[in-house]
Amino acid sequence: MAEYIKPEELAARLGTESAPLVVDVRIGQVGQIPGAVHVPVLDLEDEPQDWDKNRDIVVFCQFGKGASEYAAEVLEEQGYRHVWKLVGGMDGWNQFLSGVGGPS
Repeated sequence: MAEYIKPEELAARLGTESAPLVVDVRIGQVGQIPGAVHVPVLDLEDEPQDWDKNRDIVVFCQFGKGASEYAAEVLEEQGYRHVWKLVGGMDGWNQFLSGVGGPS
């Protein structure tokens, strides 16, 4: 079962050797996390991706609820072993950035 990762934990890992693959599963995009790939949640099931099944993957939607929950389930069913859901989604990321000035 997918775990949650806080925005500050994700920010600390971005740009490192252990950086996870960050997947934006929103249908429409407003704002973005650096380095994230965009695969709408409905496409994950219809068009399985060819990502490393052992790599950490962080999925996010706008609020960190419905779409990311579903995306995490789909990825786990496809055999991905290390799936994380971003706490608060894009809204949580934006709140983190406004609170600390954001990662460089």
